[in-house]
Amino acid sequence: MATIKDIAKMAGVSTSTVSHVVNQTRYVSPELVQRVEEAIQALDTPPNFVVKKNKSLLTRQHAERLFILLMFSDTGSPFQKQIQSAVNARLTDTPYTLFPVEYDPNDPKLSLIDTLFSRSDKIAGALVFPDDSQEVVHRFLGHVHFPVVMIGTSSGCSGFAFSGTDLTDGGFKAARHFIKNGHEQIAFIGIKGASCDMLLTGFLNAFSQLSENSEGPQIIILKNPDTELFASLDALTCAALPPSAIFIADDALLLPVLQYMNMHNITCPNDLSLIAFTQSPWAALHTPPVTAIEQDVDAIADQALHILLHSISEKNLPQDHTLQFPCTLQVRASTCGIGRGPFGEKAESVDKLKLTAQEKQLLRKQHYTAAISFHYGGKAWMDLHQKGIRDIFTDLGISLIAVTDAHFDPVLQTRQLASLEMLEPDILIAVPTDNAQTAPAFKRIASSKTRLVLITNVPDGLTPQDYVCCVSVNEHSHGQNMGRGIGEYMLRHGLTHLAFLTHGANFYATQQRDGAALQIIAEEYPQLCICDNVSFNAESEVYSKTADLLRRHPEIQALYTSWEGPAMEAMSALSDLGRTEIAIVTGDLDYDTALSMASKGMIKAISAQRPYEQGQAIALAAANALLHKKTPSFIGIEPLMVSPENLLKAWKEIFKEDAPSKIQEAMHAY
Repeated sequence: MATIKDIAKMAGVSTSTVSHVVNQTRYVSPELVQRVEEAIQALDTPPNFVVKKNKSLLTRQHAERLFILLMFSDTGSPFQKQIQSAVNARLTDTPYTLFPVEYDPNDPKLSLIDTLFSRSDKIAGALVFPDDSQEVVHRFLGHVHFPVVMIGTSSGCSGFAFSGTDLTDGGFKAARHFIKNGHEQIAFIGIKGASCDMLLTGFLNAFSQLSENSEGPQIIILKNPDTELFASLDALTCAALPPSAIFIADDALLLPVLQYMNMHNITCPNDLSLIAFTQSPWAALHTPPVTAIEQDVDAIADQALHILLHSISEKNLPQDHTLQFPCTLQVRASTCGIGRGPFGEKAESVDKLKLTAQEKQLLRKQHYTAAISFHYGGKAWMDLHQKGIRDIFTDLGISLIAVTDAHFDPVLQTRQLASLEMLEPDILIAVPTDNAQTAPAFKRIASSKTRLVLITNVPDGLTPQDYVCCVSVNEHSHGQNMGRGIGEYMLRHGLTHLAFLTHGANFYATQQRDGAALQIIAEEYPQLCICDNVSFNAESEVYSKTADLLRRHPEIQALYTSWEGPAMEAMSALSDLGRTEIAIVTGDLDYDTALSMASKGMIKAISAQRPYEQGQAIALAAANALLHKKTPSFIGIEPLMVSPENLLKAWKEIFKEDAPSKIQEAMHAY
């Protein structure tokens, strides 16, 4: 069998020339191509590497043109480079060689383009990234006799086929992500141009449809970013209401913005959340990884090349039409949600409640009293709240004189509140069972000398002036944890269909939690199908609603439930239906949910509140009030994500003790 050296010798060329002809990896003159191909055809038994390429060689013999131009307007653009790689890969088995060339729209002669087009008989077609000025379009491309397809932005490119991105969709998704994550002060910063205009249009559309902030976003459009960027960032960060989130609408601005933040000790995402319109691979490797609006390179390259090759084959010019692909939002750690209280106030840290040694000593001398009204008892959530409250109160000399359990009965809680009111405690801590039915009782307490501290929810008609503070988990983070928990589990196990069991009561806490989980699935896991969203008002309804849900949607493979009580009711219904393969994610860690997880049961992911720390925050808020100090109206404690991998460690962190033996035994056998 002949070798590549034999073919080279017969054709009178080098072995590398033979390789380039066979593999079509570099331009070779038609004369040399003919000599190599004639040498190969003269062989009785061609080498294997030639046989594999035989089909493309035969095709090439009939090709009239050899090059497809890829005309760059910016070789520094990651998007344009990625398109080049994608197109190159797709031309492997075609008779065409990609010829990349950068043109300078500021060169009045465009001399390189002149040279190339003077040999247009060697050009089969062109893929072009038009610049904003459209100079190359207007001066040359309208007069060529080979097919041209535009990539990127279609602005000003009428008369050509166009494959690109719907940038208004990208701007909309960036703004929506910020708005849904609770941000109010949001900025847009970009570089003047067609792409910036389209991104801004989508950004503003999202504000008009979704935001209640009448002022809208802060908008900065730069003409000369080298001289204007840092001054503009100074103006933003020093404003009376600085932004908590910025959309960087140009790849070239991302690195300088990150450098500015580092120079000014602005942390991401705690101080400032970032989304960038970028294709830069390093954005995902940055610390923290940057949330990005990305373009669908593969789809754009496929469509552009399909139109171009079809036009070359049919020997016609592609018609004037535009195909735009939606952007993808890649959510990473550079954005975070802002937990909100019942009146939209930002969740504050417990650090704002710290007491000095002198303040603690002053409290101990006063012998204050306190009482607690729980919505129901018997759960770890309430027990740990009470322990956290007691530990702080004991240290401060505050006596806990009564603790009641309303068994989730608003009528019973109303009677209990009347009894507690008669004890005249200095502090009353309460979880409302129902915001409407218990409202009159809480209004009476709010108008008395007793200071009211609320857990999680605020009764109807009360304002922040009526109570000291409302303390809860950061409900937004809580819901995000659960959404990502079920989403990641489903992706790992090839599952596609899920349903939501959400709390239907008018509680801002569970509404925020459930809404955040739904947002995560919609934005970060679009490949998952939400079959239904069923609401319940009482835990007792969940069994029958779960059974009915599965009868209507037997395809369901996973369930979201708002907290652990409804989760256990759903588990019971699923067990009776023989559907124990269904995965469940829920909020709050207790014995039953932990044992199910440890035993490879239905519970697969849990976002755990930190009720002990929440109890401590409640007690500290009460202590601040007794000292007549101003307290934040809402404190949100960050939750902890729990999976089988960290279950035992998480149990100890939440409960301040080792997990029960049955849970440990189940985990050892996991």
